[in-house]
Amino acid sequence: MLSLFRYFVVAGLINTALFVVLLLLNKRNNTATILLICLMLLVSFQALLNGFDNRDFFLAHPNLFRVSWLQLSLFGPLIYLLVKVLTSESQRLKWVDALHVIPFIIYCVILAPWFLKPASEKRRILEDFEGLSRHDFGWLNQVSLVMIFIYLLFSLRQQSIYRKRIENTFSDISMRRLDWIRQFLYSLLIILVISGLGFYGRKWNIPLITHFYHYNYVIIVGLVYWLAYKCLIQPELFSVNEGPEKTGKEKYRKSGLPVEGEQSIYEKLLFEMDTMKPYLDPALTIYTLAEKLQVSRHHLSQVINERSGKSFYDFINIYRVEEVKRRLKSPAFSHHTILSIAFDAGFNSKATFNATFRKFTGMTPSAYQKSSEKQV
Repeated sequence: MLSLFRYFVVAGLINTALFVVLLLLNKRNNTATILLICLMLLVSFQALLNGFDNRDFFLAHPNLFRVSWLQLSLFGPLIYLLVKVLTSESQRLKWVDALHVIPFIIYCVILAPWFLKPASEKRRILEDFEGLSRHDFGWLNQVSLVMIFIYLLFSLRQQSIYRKRIENTFSDISMRRLDWIRQFLYSLLIILVISGLGFYGRKWNIPLITHFYHYNYVIIVGLVYWLAYKCLIQPELFSVNEGPEKTGKEKYRKSGLPVEGEQSIYEKLLFEMDTMKPYLDPALTIYTLAEKLQVSRHHLSQVINERSGKSFYDFINIYRVEEVKRRLKSPAFSHHTILSIAFDAGFNSKATFNATFRKFTGMTPSAYQKSSEKQV
């Protein structure tokens, strides 16, 4: 079973190298993709060292022993900086971000006595591999687990700030980027919990849990595949963040869509919205709506922005708010709660619904309902 695991890890490392080559050949690489490449290589090499964590391997390659300890100091900072870059306006690192290299420097100083030993002396010490491996569960690697957890908390806080910043603009790319970051961070949090269980399972010889230590890296290699897939298939998630979706003609100056074609698409769109009510689907995206209308996503975005002066999500949510208002006034929905009406109208979050309703009506849903009852 361990051999199969090692083959999987090696295959993951080879494929990661291929993905990295493909990404490096992309002339549009930016800070986010460079950080992602570094993280993928780091994770893959860490998985390789873990998969071959045995006496024979390190006797053959003594200078690789404890490199995994050093690499742990880079995981947290890389994850945080990647999230920070993806959620910032400029998507650039600042000089102050160099402070996140300090843990790596400290680890280098602590581990220097081992790394500076000649290979022959390392081999002599590695003869007692079992005894030496017990140090793997010492204070330094425990600090590493805590540090990665703290950086994950910082990253989650960063994505929360980003969510609040974009919730009133609803850029299509920004919302999908937010979903990706959330999935990425929660996946890492799950992996960290499993790693922690495996770490202390090995440290205290707890049955069953002790096996988590090695096989947790199967999940990590899977995460690397997912990262590469997202970066290659959806590169816009890692592209320069333009902030709120632009709404002027400047954005679409080179689109090639004539005025009469724009009018035709807009009329088609309004007819679809009024008759088929696609906005009732909470999973509606500009891609699925463009497919329904049989137009390109870019042209549909242009039409919505230029004809309505709104972003896609504002355009859709105005229809949803109007649907909620209509139902709140209707006696047929008097036995429904406001939240259930909101969900039926296409909203999928209470917070988003409240913020959006207030944005377009100037009052809370409950205040609007009370005012409607008075008018009746």
